[in-house]
Amino acid sequence: MNKRIFPFLLGALLLGVVGCQSQNSPTPSNSGNQSDTSSKDEDVLSNVKVIKSNDLNRSEEPLVKWEGRYEYKIGDTNLPNMMYQYHTATGFTVDFYGTSLSVEFYKSSTQGGTSGGGDIYYDYAIDDETLPNVNNRRFKIPSSSYKYTVTLCENLSEGHHKVKCLKMNEPADAFTAIISMTTDGAFYYRNKTKDNENLKIMAVCASGGSGYGSLSYNERSKTAATRTRKNSSSLHAFNYLTARRFNADIQFVAQAGWGVKYAPEKSISDVIDKCGITPSNNVEGALTTGDWNYQNYIPDIIIFNIGGNDTTKDSFNVDVYQQGVLDLVGKLHGYYPNAKMIWSHTGSKAGSYAIDALQSAGVVSQGYLKQGIVPNVGEGNTGTGTYGASSHASFKTHLDIEAILVDILTRWGFTPTVNDVSFSDFEFMIERA
Repeated sequence: MNKRIFPFLLGALLLGVVGCQSQNSPTPSNSGNQSDTSSKDEDVLSNVKVIKSNDLNRSEEPLVKWEGRYEYKIGDTNLPNMMYQYHTATGFTVDFYGTSLSVEFYKSSTQGGTSGGGDIYYDYAIDDETLPNVNNRRFKIPSSSYKYTVTLCENLSEGHHKVKCLKMNEPADAFTAIISMTTDGAFYYRNKTKDNENLKIMAVCASGGSGYGSLSYNERSKTAATRTRKNSSSLHAFNYLTARRFNADIQFVAQAGWGVKYAPEKSISDVIDKCGITPSNNVEGALTTGDWNYQNYIPDIIIFNIGGNDTTKDSFNVDVYQQGVLDLVGKLHGYYPNAKMIWSHTGSKAGSYAIDALQSAGVVSQGYLKQGIVPNVGEGNTGTGTYGASSHASFKTHLDIEAILVDILTRWGFTPTVNDVSFSDFEFMIERA
């Protein structure tokens, strides 16, 4: 990342107001004297060294770019004010001037309790690195903790640095929140204009698109390995990998085992307007989270990969399911009339029912939604005969699916700007059965 000398720093030096700071340190600006940073081209430094409480939720002069869906909650006698992030691939991006960054996380395995639950995995990138990170920066919040401080970087060269940190696990694995972030220097205000320039993708999916067992690999059978939190990663699954190719932001509404309408207690349609899904792993729990403000994130592309769980339920009714598909697509098209959509599926019964309904209703002919048929588990260009864990796709097949989705989007007029990762890039992380 470029290191700049900003005009206000020069002015501070000329006025002799550097005080006890070293000559190599910037002079933090007074936030009360700053105009709207969203209209500025330069990055503007705050005087904030610790982001916590209300500073996590600034609407004017924000200090954090929150990734995915998020919910700010006021604390009580037991818990502080925090920014809650339930879904997979949620996290944050911050810029700071200094040499170090540490973050205090909160993790709950219940809808508000403080029990530890299982390990939760994150990956992060520093400066020009990308996610998933080939530099093996993955870390975990251990099961024994519900408050946990992680030093993401230290002893960097003093200067302007960026950190992007995303959760790899699904919401039923325990939701997380950010309590505070601390640097030895100061944080930059977010440039809202720059933050909004990225292409934006929304992923509505179940386990197939959220990386269930994607870091497991074998060439024997679909069931040779068992899915764990450690061998699962949305960052190594096709939705995130597709977004990565376009340098796009991504927002998931996703949980393994959920369907469009079935089972009723795990219906994505019934929680699409909420901020998250909780470890209770049902609609009832999700409805305890806040209402999502759809203006906070306006996607250019929406990728569906959901429905396979519906048809396996004894209560499945094809008419109810098809109407559910139409209602879900119609609702999101109403919110985001300019978004392009892909209904991706493996040629499954659920996928065929969905496309039949969308074609019969005239949705496909309107041109904003395309079908994307993708490889099944153990199939694909490079993934043939390779498996992940618990009857789910390996990272190889996810890369094959990503290539198909990228091709659809390219033919739609979107241009990939980032080179692809390869299977061998992540040999150090992949479990072999």
